[in-house]
Amino acid sequence: MGKMSNADDTLRKGERAALVSAWVTGLLALGKGVGGLFTGSVVLISDAVHSAIDVLPVTASWLGLKVSRRKPDERFPYGYFKAESVASLFISIFIIVAAFELVLEGYSRLFEMSNVSLPLVAAGVSLVSAISSALLARYQRKVGEDIGSQSLITNARDTYMDVFVSLLVVAAIALAHYEVPYVEGLAIISMSLFILKIGLESIKDSVFALMDISPSKEVEERVVRTIGSVAGVEGFADLKLRRSGPFLLGEVTVKVRKQLDVERAHQISARLEEELRLDIKALEAMVVHIEPCEVQETRLVVPLKNDAGMASVPAEKFGRAEYFALVSVNRDHRRVEEWSIMTNPERDREARAGLHAVKALVQEKIDALITCDIGEIAFHALRDHLVSIYLLDGERLDEVLDNFMDGKLEVILEPTRMERD
Repeated sequence: MGKMSNADDTLRKGERAALVSAWVTGLLALGKGVGGLFTGSVVLISDAVHSAIDVLPVTASWLGLKVSRRKPDERFPYGYFKAESVASLFISIFIIVAAFELVLEGYSRLFEMSNVSLPLVAAGVSLVSAISSALLARYQRKVGEDIGSQSLITNARDTYMDVFVSLLVVAAIALAHYEVPYVEGLAIISMSLFILKIGLESIKDSVFALMDISPSKEVEERVVRTIGSVAGVEGFADLKLRRSGPFLLGEVTVKVRKQLDVERAHQISARLEEELRLDIKALEAMVVHIEPCEVQETRLVVPLKNDAGMASVPAEKFGRAEYFALVSVNRDHRRVEEWSIMTNPERDREARAGLHAVKALVQEKIDALITCDIGEIAFHALRDHLVSIYLLDGERLDEVLDNFMDGKLEVILEPTRMERD
Protein backbone atom coordinates (compact mmCIF):
# COMPACT_ATOMS: atom_id res chain seq x y z
CA MET A 1 0.00 0.00 0.00
CA GLY A 2 2.85 2.34 0.93
CA LYS A 3 4.63 1.59 -2.32
CA MET A 4 1.58 2.40 -4.40
CA SER A 5 1.28 5.67 -2.47
CA ASN A 6 4.91 6.50 -3.31
CA ALA A 7 4.27 5.78 -6.98
CA ASP A 8 1.22 8.03 -6.93
CA ASP A 9 3.21 10.82 -5.25
CA THR A 10 5.95 10.46 -7.87
CA LEU A 11 3.50 10.70 -10.76
CA ARG A 12 1.66 13.59 -9.12
CA LYS A 13 4.95 15.49 -8.86
CA GLY A 14 5.63 14.91 -12.56
CA GLU A 15 2.06 15.88 -13.49
CA ARG A 16 2.45 19.17 -11.61
CA ALA A 17 5.78 19.89 -13.33
CA ALA A 18 4.24 19.24 -16.77
CA LEU A 19 1.31 21.56 -16.02
CA VAL A 20 3.65 24.36 -14.89
CA SER A 21 5.72 23.82 -18.05
CA ALA A 22 2.64 24.07 -20.26
CA TRP A 23 1.61 27.39 -18.72
CA VAL A 24 5.10 28.91 -18.87
CA THR A 25 5.64 27.74 -22.45
CA GLY A 26 2.26 29.16 -23.47
CA LEU A 27 3.03 32.53 -21.90
CA LEU A 28 6.45 32.65 -23.58
CA ALA A 29 4.85 31.88 -26.96
CA LEU A 30 2.31 34.66 -26.43
CA GLY A 31 5.00 37.13 -25.41
CA LYS A 32 7.20 36.35 -28.40
CA GLY A 33 4.22 36.47 -30.75
CA VAL A 34 3.14 39.90 -29.53
CA GLY A 35 6.77 41.10 -29.61
CA GLY A 36 7.23 39.82 -33.17
CA LEU A 37 4.08 41.51 -34.46
CA PHE A 38 4.90 44.76 -32.65
CA THR A 39 8.47 44.95 -33.96
CA GLY A 40 7.94 43.29 -37.34
CA SER A 41 10.52 40.54 -36.63
CA VAL A 42 9.64 37.47 -38.67
CA VAL A 43 12.28 35.36 -36.94
CA LEU A 44 10.75 36.23 -33.55
CA ILE A 45 7.29 35.31 -34.84
CA SER A 46 8.72 31.99 -36.09
CA ASP A 47 10.16 31.38 -32.63
CA ALA A 48 6.74 32.16 -31.13
CA VAL A 49 5.12 29.58 -33.42
CA HIS A 50 7.73 27.04 -32.33
CA SER A 51 6.96 27.77 -28.66
CA ALA A 52 3.22 27.51 -29.33
CA ILE A 53 3.79 24.07 -30.85
CA ASP A 54 5.79 23.14 -27.74
CA VAL A 55 2.64 23.57 -25.64
CA LEU A 56 1.19 20.45 -27.29
CA PRO A 57 3.94 18.00 -26.27
CA VAL A 58 4.10 19.44 -22.74
CA THR A 59 0.34 18.96 -22.50
CA ALA A 60 0.78 15.41 -23.80
CA SER A 61 3.34 14.82 -21.06
CA TRP A 62 0.90 16.08 -18.43
CA LEU A 63 -1.86 13.85 -19.82
CA GLY A 64 0.43 10.80 -19.95
CA LEU A 65 1.50 11.26 -16.33
CA LYS A 66 -2.10 11.78 -15.27
CA VAL A 67 -3.19 8.54 -16.97
CA SER A 68 -0.21 6.71 -15.42
CA ARG A 69 -1.63 7.44 -11.96
CA ARG A 70 -4.60 5.15 -12.59
CA LYS A 71 -4.52 2.02 -10.50
CA PRO A 72 -4.11 -1.44 -12.11
CA ASP A 73 -7.33 -3.15 -13.16
CA GLU A 74 -8.42 -6.30 -14.99
CA ARG A 75 -7.52 -4.94 -18.42
CA PHE A 76 -4.20 -3.44 -17.31
CA PRO A 77 -2.99 -5.59 -14.39
CA TYR A 78 0.50 -4.05 -14.53
CA GLY A 79 -0.85 -0.52 -14.32
CA TYR A 80 -0.87 2.41 -16.77
CA PHE A 81 2.74 3.49 -16.35
CA LYS A 82 3.51 3.13 -20.07
CA ALA A 83 1.03 5.91 -20.84
CA GLU A 84 3.92 8.22 -19.98
CA SER A 85 6.12 6.50 -22.58
CA VAL A 86 3.34 6.82 -25.17
CA ALA A 87 3.11 10.54 -24.34
CA SER A 88 6.87 10.82 -24.78
CA LEU A 89 6.55 9.22 -28.22
CA PHE A 90 3.93 11.77 -29.30
CA ILE A 91 6.11 14.58 -27.92
CA SER A 92 8.98 13.34 -30.09
CA ILE A 93 6.73 13.31 -33.15
CA PHE A 94 5.62 16.88 -32.41
CA ILE A 95 9.25 17.96 -32.17
CA ILE A 96 10.12 16.39 -35.55
CA VAL A 97 7.08 17.96 -37.26
CA ALA A 98 7.99 21.35 -35.79
CA ALA A 99 11.54 20.97 -37.09
CA PHE A 100 10.37 20.30 -40.66
CA GLU A 101 8.00 23.26 -40.55
CA LEU A 102 10.83 25.53 -39.44
CA VAL A 103 13.03 24.25 -42.29
CA LEU A 104 10.38 25.32 -44.80
CA GLU A 105 9.95 28.68 -43.09
CA GLY A 106 13.70 29.23 -43.02
CA TYR A 107 14.07 28.43 -46.70
CA SER A 108 11.31 30.89 -47.59
CA ARG A 109 13.12 33.64 -45.65
CA LEU A 110 16.52 33.09 -47.28
CA PHE A 111 15.77 35.48 -50.14
CA GLU A 112 13.86 38.14 -48.22
CA MET A 113 15.40 41.02 -46.32
CA SER A 114 13.80 41.52 -42.92
CA ASN A 115 12.84 44.94 -41.64
CA VAL A 116 12.72 45.10 -37.84
CA SER A 117 11.28 48.42 -36.65
CA LEU A 118 12.30 48.09 -32.99
CA PRO A 119 15.33 45.77 -32.86
CA LEU A 120 16.13 46.49 -29.19
CA VAL A 121 12.62 45.50 -28.12
CA ALA A 122 12.67 42.34 -30.26
CA ALA A 123 16.11 41.37 -28.91
CA GLY A 124 14.94 42.09 -25.34
CA VAL A 125 11.94 39.80 -25.75
CA SER A 126 14.23 37.01 -26.98
CA LEU A 127 16.67 37.49 -24.08
CA VAL A 128 13.83 37.27 -21.55
CA SER A 129 12.64 34.14 -23.34
CA ALA A 130 16.15 32.60 -23.19
CA ILE A 131 16.44 33.18 -19.43
CA SER A 132 12.92 31.88 -18.77
CA SER A 133 13.53 28.80 -20.93
CA ALA A 134 16.81 28.05 -19.13
CA LEU A 135 15.08 28.13 -15.74
CA LEU A 136 12.16 26.04 -17.01
CA ALA A 137 14.46 23.45 -18.62
CA ARG A 138 16.44 23.10 -15.40
CA TYR A 139 13.19 22.55 -13.47
CA GLN A 140 11.88 19.99 -15.99
CA ARG A 141 15.13 18.05 -16.02
CA LYS A 142 15.44 17.97 -12.24
CA VAL A 143 11.90 16.68 -11.75
CA GLY A 144 12.24 14.31 -14.71
CA GLU A 145 15.44 12.76 -13.34
CA ASP A 146 14.06 12.63 -9.79
CA ILE A 147 11.00 10.63 -10.84
CA GLY A 148 12.47 8.91 -13.93
CA SER A 149 10.01 10.58 -16.34
CA GLN A 150 11.17 10.17 -19.94
CA SER A 151 8.59 12.68 -21.23
CA LEU A 152 9.75 15.42 -18.84
CA ILE A 153 13.41 14.75 -19.69
CA THR A 154 12.49 14.94 -23.40
CA ASN A 155 10.68 18.23 -22.80
CA ALA A 156 13.72 19.51 -20.91
CA ARG A 157 15.92 18.77 -23.92
CA ASP A 158 13.56 20.69 -26.17
CA THR A 159 13.38 23.59 -23.72
CA TYR A 160 17.18 23.77 -23.47
CA MET A 161 17.20 24.10 -27.24
CA ASP A 162 14.77 27.00 -26.88
CA VAL A 163 17.52 28.83 -24.98
CA PHE A 164 19.86 28.39 -27.94
CA VAL A 165 17.09 29.32 -30.37
CA SER A 166 16.29 32.53 -28.49
CA LEU A 167 19.95 33.55 -28.46
CA LEU A 168 20.13 32.76 -32.16
CA VAL A 169 17.11 35.01 -32.69
CA VAL A 170 18.92 37.85 -30.89
CA ALA A 171 21.90 37.44 -33.21
CA ALA A 172 19.64 37.27 -36.26
CA ILE A 173 17.80 40.46 -35.26
CA ALA A 174 21.09 42.30 -34.74
CA LEU A 175 22.49 41.20 -38.12
CA ALA A 176 19.20 41.87 -39.92
CA HIS A 177 19.22 45.40 -38.50
CA TYR A 178 22.50 45.96 -40.30
CA GLU A 179 20.98 44.42 -43.47
CA VAL A 180 23.19 41.35 -43.57
CA PRO A 181 21.54 39.04 -46.16
CA TYR A 182 20.21 35.52 -45.53
CA VAL A 183 20.45 35.95 -41.75
CA GLU A 184 16.88 35.13 -40.75
CA GLY A 185 16.59 32.20 -43.12
CA LEU A 186 19.86 30.65 -42.00
CA ALA A 187 18.99 31.23 -38.33
CA ILE A 188 15.63 29.51 -38.70
CA ILE A 189 17.15 26.56 -40.61
CA SER A 190 19.84 26.20 -37.94
CA MET A 191 17.13 26.11 -35.28
CA SER A 192 15.25 23.42 -37.11
CA LEU A 193 18.30 21.15 -37.50
CA PHE A 194 19.02 21.21 -33.78
CA ILE A 195 15.37 20.61 -32.98
CA LEU A 196 15.25 17.71 -35.46
CA LYS A 197 18.26 16.09 -33.76
CA ILE A 198 16.49 16.27 -30.39
CA GLY A 199 13.31 14.83 -31.87
CA LEU A 200 15.08 11.84 -33.41
CA GLU A 201 16.94 11.06 -30.16
CA SER A 202 13.73 11.36 -28.15
CA ILE A 203 11.70 9.15 -30.46
CA LYS A 204 14.42 6.49 -30.19
CA ASP A 205 14.26 6.61 -26.38
CA SER A 206 10.46 6.45 -26.42
CA VAL A 207 10.30 3.46 -28.77
CA PHE A 208 12.93 1.59 -26.77
CA ALA A 209 10.98 2.23 -23.55
CA LEU A 210 7.80 0.86 -25.15
CA MET A 211 9.78 -2.21 -26.24
CA ASP A 212 10.77 -2.89 -22.59
CA ILE A 213 14.40 -1.92 -22.99
CA SER A 214 16.65 -2.82 -20.09
CA PRO A 215 17.87 0.14 -18.00
CA SER A 216 21.47 1.30 -17.99
CA LYS A 217 24.39 -0.95 -17.08
CA GLU A 218 24.91 1.18 -13.98
CA VAL A 219 21.41 0.33 -12.70
CA GLU A 220 21.92 -3.37 -13.47
CA GLU A 221 25.23 -3.39 -11.59
CA ARG A 222 23.60 -1.74 -8.56
CA VAL A 223 20.88 -4.40 -8.58
CA VAL A 224 23.49 -7.18 -8.79
CA ARG A 225 25.47 -5.68 -5.89
CA THR A 226 22.34 -5.42 -3.75
CA ILE A 227 21.33 -9.02 -4.47
CA GLY A 228 24.78 -10.21 -3.48
CA SER A 229 24.67 -8.26 -0.20
CA VAL A 230 21.52 -9.94 1.17
CA ALA A 231 22.21 -12.67 3.72
CA GLY A 232 21.00 -16.12 2.67
CA VAL A 233 21.33 -15.52 -1.07
CA GLU A 234 23.75 -18.13 -2.48
CA GLY A 235 23.40 -16.95 -6.07
CA PHE A 236 20.90 -15.73 -8.65
CA ALA A 237 19.90 -16.23 -12.26
CA ASP A 238 17.56 -14.86 -14.93
CA LEU A 239 17.71 -11.23 -13.80
CA LYS A 240 15.37 -9.15 -15.99
CA LEU A 241 14.71 -5.43 -15.71
CA ARG A 242 12.53 -3.24 -17.88
CA ARG A 243 11.23 0.29 -17.96
CA SER A 244 7.54 1.04 -17.60
CA GLY A 245 7.03 4.78 -17.86
CA PRO A 246 9.04 6.45 -15.08
CA PHE A 247 9.41 3.18 -13.16
CA LEU A 248 11.38 -0.06 -13.33
CA LEU A 249 9.91 -3.54 -13.11
CA GLY A 250 11.92 -6.70 -12.75
CA GLU A 251 12.20 -10.33 -11.80
CA VAL A 252 15.00 -12.59 -10.61
CA THR A 253 15.51 -16.18 -9.51
CA VAL A 254 17.36 -16.33 -6.21
CA LYS A 255 19.14 -19.46 -5.01
CA VAL A 256 18.98 -20.36 -1.31
CA ARG A 257 20.11 -23.38 0.68
CA LYS A 258 17.73 -26.27 0.20
CA GLN A 259 17.75 -26.90 3.95
CA LEU A 260 15.86 -23.63 4.57
CA ASP A 261 12.16 -23.90 5.37
CA VAL A 262 9.51 -21.97 3.41
CA GLU A 263 9.17 -19.24 6.03
CA ARG A 264 12.86 -18.40 6.05
CA ALA A 265 13.06 -18.51 2.25
CA HIS A 266 10.18 -16.04 2.17
CA GLN A 267 12.08 -13.81 4.62
CA ILE A 268 15.05 -13.73 2.25
CA SER A 269 12.75 -12.81 -0.63
CA ALA A 270 11.07 -10.02 1.35
CA ARG A 271 14.40 -8.63 2.55
CA LEU A 272 15.79 -8.65 -0.97
CA GLU A 273 12.78 -6.72 -2.30
CA GLU A 274 13.11 -4.19 0.52
CA GLU A 275 16.84 -3.66 -0.05
CA LEU A 276 16.35 -3.25 -3.80
CA ARG A 277 13.62 -0.66 -3.33
CA LEU A 278 15.80 1.29 -0.91
CA ASP A 279 18.73 1.28 -3.33
CA ILE A 280 16.81 1.75 -6.62
CA LYS A 281 14.20 4.46 -6.05
CA ALA A 282 12.57 3.94 -9.46
CA LEU A 283 11.95 0.23 -8.81
CA GLU A 284 8.18 -0.28 -8.58
CA ALA A 285 8.11 -4.07 -8.36
CA MET A 286 10.57 -6.96 -8.29
CA VAL A 287 9.26 -10.51 -8.56
CA VAL A 288 11.62 -12.84 -6.67
CA HIS A 289 11.52 -16.56 -7.45
CA ILE A 290 13.13 -18.82 -4.87
CA GLU A 291 15.11 -21.84 -6.05
CA PRO A 292 16.73 -24.27 -3.57
CA CYS A 293 20.33 -25.15 -4.26
CA GLU A 294 22.92 -27.52 -2.87
CA VAL A 295 25.82 -25.72 -1.19
CA GLN A 296 28.99 -27.77 -0.99
CA GLU A 297 30.57 -26.01 1.99
CA THR A 298 28.89 -25.09 5.27
CA ARG A 299 30.62 -22.81 7.76
CA LEU A 300 29.88 -24.01 11.30
CA VAL A 301 30.40 -22.63 14.80
CA VAL A 302 30.73 -24.92 17.82
CA PRO A 303 31.15 -23.42 21.34
CA LEU A 304 34.04 -25.07 23.24
CA LYS A 305 35.28 -25.41 26.82
CA ASN A 306 38.94 -25.73 25.85
CA ASP A 307 41.30 -25.43 22.91
CA ALA A 308 42.52 -28.95 22.15
CA GLY A 309 42.03 -29.08 18.41
CA MET A 310 39.61 -31.73 17.19
CA ALA A 311 39.68 -33.25 20.69
CA SER A 312 38.19 -30.05 22.20
CA VAL A 313 35.21 -30.52 24.50
CA PRO A 314 31.97 -28.71 23.50
CA ALA A 315 30.67 -26.09 25.94
CA GLU A 316 27.23 -26.37 27.48
CA LYS A 317 26.33 -22.70 26.90
CA PHE A 318 26.80 -20.65 23.77
CA GLY A 319 27.28 -17.06 24.97
CA ARG A 320 29.61 -17.92 27.89
CA ALA A 321 31.78 -20.46 26.05
CA GLU A 322 35.54 -19.97 26.37
CA TYR A 323 36.20 -20.67 22.70
CA PHE A 324 34.46 -21.03 19.34
CA ALA A 325 35.47 -23.52 16.66
CA LEU A 326 35.01 -22.16 13.13
CA VAL A 327 34.81 -25.10 10.73
CA SER A 328 34.08 -25.33 7.00
CA VAL A 329 32.79 -28.79 6.09
CA ASN A 330 31.86 -30.46 2.82
CA ARG A 331 28.88 -32.69 3.53
CA ASP A 332 28.94 -34.36 0.10
CA HIS A 333 32.50 -35.62 0.59
CA ARG A 334 32.28 -35.84 4.39
CA ARG A 335 35.42 -33.87 5.04
CA VAL A 336 36.60 -30.79 6.90
CA GLU A 337 37.94 -28.21 4.45
CA GLU A 338 39.40 -25.83 7.02
CA TRP A 339 39.05 -25.00 10.69
CA SER A 340 40.27 -22.67 13.43
CA ILE A 341 39.56 -21.94 17.08
CA MET A 342 39.03 -18.42 18.36
CA THR A 343 38.62 -17.03 21.85
CA ASN A 344 35.10 -15.84 22.67
CA PRO A 345 35.60 -12.06 23.14
CA GLU A 346 32.22 -11.71 24.88
CA ARG A 347 32.47 -14.50 27.48
CA ASP A 348 33.01 -12.09 30.43
CA ARG A 349 30.36 -9.56 29.45
CA GLU A 350 27.93 -8.84 32.31
CA ALA A 351 24.75 -9.00 30.21
CA ARG A 352 23.67 -10.25 26.80
CA ALA A 353 26.88 -12.12 26.09
CA GLY A 354 25.02 -14.33 23.62
CA LEU A 355 23.76 -11.39 21.55
CA HIS A 356 27.21 -9.83 21.34
CA ALA A 357 28.76 -13.18 20.49
CA VAL A 358 26.30 -13.45 17.59
CA LYS A 359 27.34 -10.00 16.33
CA ALA A 360 30.97 -11.10 16.36
CA LEU A 361 30.31 -14.43 14.66
CA VAL A 362 28.11 -13.16 11.81
CA GLN A 363 31.14 -11.17 10.65
CA GLU A 364 32.74 -14.57 10.00
CA LYS A 365 29.97 -15.41 7.46
CA ILE A 366 28.73 -18.42 9.44
CA ASP A 367 25.93 -20.66 8.14
CA ALA A 368 25.11 -22.74 11.21
CA LEU A 369 25.64 -22.98 14.98
CA ILE A 370 25.82 -26.30 16.84
CA THR A 371 25.01 -25.92 20.53
CA CYS A 372 23.06 -27.55 23.35
CA ASP A 373 21.85 -24.30 24.88
CA ILE A 374 20.67 -21.05 23.29
CA GLY A 375 18.90 -18.08 24.89
CA GLU A 376 15.96 -16.23 23.40
CA ILE A 377 17.76 -13.08 22.26
CA ALA A 378 20.73 -14.94 20.72
CA PHE A 379 18.35 -17.38 19.03
CA HIS A 380 16.37 -14.65 17.28
CA ALA A 381 19.51 -12.71 16.38
CA LEU A 382 20.90 -15.80 14.65
CA ARG A 383 17.60 -16.41 12.86
CA ASP A 384 17.59 -12.80 11.66
CA HIS A 385 20.96 -13.47 10.04
CA LEU A 386 19.65 -16.73 8.55
CA VAL A 387 21.97 -18.88 10.62
CA SER A 388 20.67 -22.44 11.16
CA ILE A 389 20.88 -23.81 14.72
CA TYR A 390 21.47 -27.49 15.48
CA LEU A 391 21.32 -29.42 18.76
CA LEU A 392 24.79 -30.54 19.80
CA ASP A 393 25.50 -34.30 20.02
CA GLY A 394 29.04 -35.56 20.73
CA GLU A 395 31.74 -35.61 23.41
CA ARG A 396 34.47 -34.09 21.23
CA LEU A 397 34.58 -31.59 18.37
CA ASP A 398 35.40 -34.26 15.78
CA GLU A 399 32.42 -36.37 16.94
CA VAL A 400 30.10 -33.37 16.67
CA LEU A 401 31.30 -32.70 13.12
CA ASP A 402 30.87 -36.36 12.11
CA ASN A 403 27.30 -36.34 13.42
CA PHE A 404 26.58 -33.12 11.49
CA MET A 405 27.97 -34.52 8.21
CA ASP A 406 25.96 -37.72 8.74
CA GLY A 407 22.77 -35.66 9.12
CA LYS A 408 22.18 -36.87 12.68
CA LEU A 409 21.82 -33.47 14.37
CA GLU A 410 18.37 -32.13 15.19
CA VAL A 411 17.43 -28.60 14.12
CA ILE A 412 16.57 -26.27 17.02
CA LEU A 413 13.38 -24.41 16.13
CA GLU A 414 12.96 -22.37 19.31
CA PRO A 415 15.14 -21.14 22.21
CA THR A 416 16.13 -23.80 24.74
CA ARG A 417 15.48 -21.32 27.53
CA MET A 418 13.71 -17.98 27.80
CA GLU A 419 16.01 -16.23 30.26
CA ARG A 420 18.56 -13.92 28.75
CA ASP A 421 22.35 -14.25 28.85
